[in-house]
Amino acid sequence: MKKGSMTIEAALLMPLLLLVVMITLYLFFYVHNKVWLTAAAYEAALDGSMETARPEGKSRDKALKKGKELGNTGFYESKNLKLQVSEGKKVQVTYDLDMFSVYGGFNSHLQVKGSVKVIKPVTWIRKVKGLSEVSNKLKG
Repeated sequence: MKKGSMTIEAALLMPLLLLVVMITLYLFFYVHNKVWLTAAAYEAALDGSMETARPEGKSRDKALKKGKELGNTGFYESKNLKLQVSEGKKVQVTYDLDMFSVYGGFNSHLQVKGSVKVIKPVTWIRKVKGLSEVSNKLKG
């Protein structure tokens, strides 16, 4: 082995090693933000869908309030968080987020959706009880 060959090998491999470490860190932050926002979207949609059970419940307002509350948590190197809520047979919450800038000015965009079907508990329970009574009559 020649003198100084380890130094040259390390100098050639170090940029590649640092690039792999940085890409891994950016990937971790991306996955963290995606998982957090997906859970927040489903939780806000669930809150909104449960609000329809109340006589004067406003599912969209409830989902927006919960979505803003959960979306206020800081995300590493992200900006322009947008929240949209739509209602109907499902309450759907959508988050849009511009992520960090990687080398070369590459910006990633993250969009996650969470939707929950609106179930009115009283009518649901009555349907289940009715089906249970019908099945009991058929058995006996």
